[in-house]
Amino acid sequence: MSSATTVSTVHPVDQILPARQMLTLGLQHMAVSYIGAIAVPLIVASALKMSQADTVVLISTTLFCSGIATLLQTVGFWKFGVRLPILQGVAFSSVGPVIAIGTNPQVGFAGVCGAVIGAGIFTMLAAPFVGRLRRFFPPVVTGCIVTVIGLQLFPIAYEWVGGGRNASNFGAPAYLAVAIVVLATILLVNRYGSPMLRNMAVLIGMLVGAALAYGLGMGSFQSVQQSPWLTVPYPFYFGLPTFSLVPIATMIVVMIVQMVESMGLFVAIGDIVDKPVEEKQVINGLRANGLASTIAGMFAAFPFIAFMENVGLVILTGVRSRWVVAISGLLMCLVALVPKAGAIIASMPTAALGGAGIAMFGVVAAAGIQTLAKVDYERNRYNVLIVGFTIAAALVPVLAPTLFKQMPEWCQPFLHSSVVIACLVSVLLNAALNGVSVPDASASKPASHSL
Repeated sequence: MSSATTVSTVHPVDQILPARQMLTLGLQHMAVSYIGAIAVPLIVASALKMSQADTVVLISTTLFCSGIATLLQTVGFWKFGVRLPILQGVAFSSVGPVIAIGTNPQVGFAGVCGAVIGAGIFTMLAAPFVGRLRRFFPPVVTGCIVTVIGLQLFPIAYEWVGGGRNASNFGAPAYLAVAIVVLATILLVNRYGSPMLRNMAVLIGMLVGAALAYGLGMGSFQSVQQSPWLTVPYPFYFGLPTFSLVPIATMIVVMIVQMVESMGLFVAIGDIVDKPVEEKQVINGLRANGLASTIAGMFAAFPFIAFMENVGLVILTGVRSRWVVAISGLLMCLVALVPKAGAIIASMPTAALGGAGIAMFGVVAAAGIQTLAKVDYERNRYNVLIVGFTIAAALVPVLAPTLFKQMPEWCQPFLHSSVVIACLVSVLLNAALNGVSVPDASASKPASHSL
């Protein structure tokens, strides 16, 4: 058998690229996700009134555990890991419960760690049962989920483009100019660049935008000067975890929400990279989420979920290798040890990040629309209702966030996530209208989303 034939049998998701390319593309993934990765520990540290030293440790442990969680999902071992190009980051849905538990004087941060560990163990045990729901996710459902993922991320990108939520001159023409330059650079590199440069189009666009932003007086390296050179994350920095029933039950609710969301994400990402995800892989992915959360609780970090920013990067570059994202996970572990290096990445002007965000989130929404375009609406009129009702319901948290404010407290975690709403509504409607055992009237082969 020739070498060409051998290479062709390897799915793009499993391909190992040349070392230099792997490192560069891995750095691109990490740069895109870094701001989101440190946002949750910063919010929690501020709410719990932690010292500067403890805040640095919390950020480092969160990054370190994000890297471990990414490696568990991309590389995997035994019955753990979905083995797709998924970069893991802290779930924002955990912020409220973590702060509520941590500010309770009878529980404290040690109780947060115990709750995360307990919920992680619960997730590993529940994974086989939840994973059986995979058959409820045909193309009409996954298409809705991917489309909603892209649409619900746009407000974040627009906020970055305007200079950040707290910018005194939000939306200044200079910020908009930087974002436009980033978008133009990404388009030009994709149009005229070599295949290697096209793979790095987002990183190149961000660097060009950052250079322009610094030239216009945006951004600051003050955080770089204040950050220490070395931090070594280690377990139980904040003391041995304590285990209480109510905090653990609270975090289990968060993990149930994340299991629903993660299952939809696994199936959707599998369709995007043209590697359909079966029930066994969903179970392994959920197990990896549980194990990552258990480890995170030991290191004083939080539950993890897939970062959709990086899925947009996979679509935009066309590089689907899970090993590239695994390199990004390793880089996150290394950056966690050197806070000053992480501060350099964090100093990226938000307007430059916003231009890249519009490009990445836009192609995620386009990928969902591409999948929905393959769904049969003529012979099965119910599919129109499923798509229309799902998108209308899922965008409520984005467009009218106070609409569900008076709903019961127990269901609030499910109503704050557009992806969870998209999963629940599309699955229930498809089961009710199309039936579970009847195949979805869609094309038998998913659309290719590579550019």
